[in-house]
Amino acid sequence: MDKSFVEMLLSQKHLPSPVECVSNPNTEKIAKSICALLNAQGGWVIIGVDDKHNCVGVEDLGIEKEIQSEITHNIFPMPLVYVQKESYKGKTVILITVIKGSLPPYSYKNKYYISKGDVVAPPSSDELSRLMRDAFSVRSGWESIANLYADKASLNEDLMNKIYQQGILSGRLAESNNRLYSILSELQLLNSYEIKNGAVALFAKDIKHYLPQCRVRIQLMSKGKTANQFDDSITLEGNIFMLLNETIAYFRERLPKQSFFLEGKTTRMDDYIYPLDVLDEAISNALIHRDYSDSLDEVTIFIFADKIEITNPGRLPEKLVKSKNEILPHGSVLRNPLMAEMFYIAGEMEKTGRGMALISSRMRELGKKLPEWTSSNNRTTLTIFSKSEKLTLNERIEQFLGSHSKGDIFSKVEYIDFFEKQPSKITAQNDILSMLGYGICEKIGNGPSTKYRIN
Repeated sequence: MDKSFVEMLLSQKHLPSPVECVSNPNTEKIAKSICALLNAQGGWVIIGVDDKHNCVGVEDLGIEKEIQSEITHNIFPMPLVYVQKESYKGKTVILITVIKGSLPPYSYKNKYYISKGDVVAPPSSDELSRLMRDAFSVRSGWESIANLYADKASLNEDLMNKIYQQGILSGRLAESNNRLYSILSELQLLNSYEIKNGAVALFAKDIKHYLPQCRVRIQLMSKGKTANQFDDSITLEGNIFMLLNETIAYFRERLPKQSFFLEGKTTRMDDYIYPLDVLDEAISNALIHRDYSDSLDEVTIFIFADKIEITNPGRLPEKLVKSKNEILPHGSVLRNPLMAEMFYIAGEMEKTGRGMALISSRMRELGKKLPEWTSSNNRTTLTIFSKSEKLTLNERIEQFLGSHSKGDIFSKVEYIDFFEKQPSKITAQNDILSMLGYGICEKIGNGPSTKYRIN
């Protein structure tokens, strides 16, 4: 998935956010580009790829920590930026994911930067004024509204200290005498006389007195019964971090396991029918992306014999999913961006903008039916299936694959020429689409020069 994600970014002509390639990394120059992206719509920076998309790789892997440190200590307010190693064409590159800033304008070493065509430069007075005006429209969400019933004593300081230490260890936070309170203040989630909804949702000790909608309801359904009948029901109440931990603990305790043998091994393995890393990503997404404005709503999880349905309040943004399970290229769309920054510090959003693709990719790797996303009545449901996807390949595809190996690259013309009785162009195209749909091969390039690599 990691390689194909970088490849996808470089092959797409119409991404919602820009992609900048850097072959010779300069920490200060990259930090200025990140600052400019924060002040615009976000985007990606790929280190180790030149401007013609040739992969040169990264020799000094220490640049990853250097850039993270530069961001942490010199960009203000605290940004939501991910710096991580990726594999592309057999080499290591650094992918920097920059989420559109929630608190513009952003500065680097006390100077503002924006993109002007291909150049990063300080904004004019009019451009800076526009950034200031944009900031007011960004800050008006539910998470920024003061909670009239909460004060500092309402927050769990032990949990806050734990998240603070995680941020320091990961390099995503700079040390502060006021610890996590200074970060919450920087994110405008609290001040000297107000505690905002976002801080309460993240850290409240007794959440039901302040935000009763911070709930997860889990219903274990009986096999063969209708959706109105269930064996067990439990309601979890707590702050977002508590809900995530307790929901995963429930899955560990209650979900069935399966036994299998790894290829070429004689040792039997036992694992959950639904992989816990997929469930962790799914629950994290449901909790951090849900609409919290309705105090009567909640995240619901229905566990059936053959599937799990996770539903959260709020519609899925447009142009993220096609035909329920085809993930379209997109940047991260955050309904609660300030709260997401705390998830980022805690390490709960490691692949932001890719959570849906990672869930789908992981289930494909396991041979499971692809998960589906649907929206109705202002709610979004993710369905994760336990059953394996049944591969139905025709004789042509089986014959072709039987004569090729993993990593082989072919074109549509080469696919047609392989057969003694050559299929039509339409038949060949349908065969290739079937292989793409099952993840048997992946597309390389676009237009007449398009080729396909066997996975």
